[in-house]
Amino acid sequence: MNTTNSTLALFAACIAACIAAGCAHSPMPDARATASIAAPANPSAHPLVAGIVAEISPARIEARVRRLVAFGTRHTLSDTVSDTRGIGAARRWIERELQACSVASGGRLQVAPDVHLSVKSERMPAGVEIMNIVATLPGHDPQARERILVVSGHYDSRNSDNWDAQSDAPGANDDASGTAAVMELACVMAARSFPATLVFMAVAGEEQGLLGADFWAARAKRLGLNIEAMVTNDIIGSPVGDTGQRDARQVRTGGAADFGAYQLGRYVKETGERYLSGFSGYRVRWRDTGSMTWQGQRDVGRVTRATLAGLSKDNLIFGVQALGREGVASLASYPLPARR
Repeated sequence: MNTTNSTLALFAACIAACIAAGCAHSPMPDARATASIAAPANPSAHPLVAGIVAEISPARIEARVRRLVAFGTRHTLSDTVSDTRGIGAARRWIERELQACSVASGGRLQVAPDVHLSVKSERMPAGVEIMNIVATLPGHDPQARERILVVSGHYDSRNSDNWDAQSDAPGANDDASGTAAVMELACVMAARSFPATLVFMAVAGEEQGLLGADFWAARAKRLGLNIEAMVTNDIIGSPVGDTGQRDARQVRTGGAADFGAYQLGRYVKETGERYLSGFSGYRVRWRDTGSMTWQGQRDVGRVTRATLAGLSKDNLIFGVQALGREGVASLASYPLPARR
């Protein structure tokens, strides 16, 4: 398995574990959170993943959610001068927190604001400063560091009136929860080294039309950055379903299509929910055509051809994963018809 597949697997597992930590309690409960979320009791779990998961703290995530809420409103048009209220105070606090984590990691986490002026639109007047806070953990492998994995959450908030920048808009779930998770990931993972480059972003202007994220994506495209994968955490820590069911240890993913984004979502879900057994070789996965997630699997070893008895190629969708020695797996690849 190549180093980037390994990094992607670790990244996916840590994102899912951080989401699960956010689900350990609702975003604004009494302070009853445990110090950390325990790693799965799996002797074949990747030791680096297990170590990171053990350090992810629901208590820290909750504390950061509460701190973001305490700014009153984080509306994109709110106060940028006050140190206690408004989006300006919020973004300066986020940057300070990440800078502190950078110091703790020996300066390996590179933290910087990403600033631009918005253009006039139906939901935004011209000339408003949009500031993303971006923390980058450069990869150590010369052959893999140009490949970039991104995780983000948006720190701006609003109430039901798009233009009301003065009234409270606490945004505990939307999206202080996702922002706090991104900050936790950045701070925990900064203490370690990875082959590929990791980017952690708290973006702004989302409620007015994905302004901060669009700006960063456009610049990444202009610079030719090799974005291998990107996950956005928008409202996490809500494990109660519409009929009252509660599942705080499952990552939801949407869509039954087989585009890359859906594949990545399934990968985050599966890697985070369970660790893979450790050996070299290949794994065949399958699911019904209407299923959002893989339903079956078979490890076939280090072979280039395998026959799976009892499975219909007409009724199922198949994928193949490469397995590494340390128990991590690549994204599933789909078999294509042989070309003549």
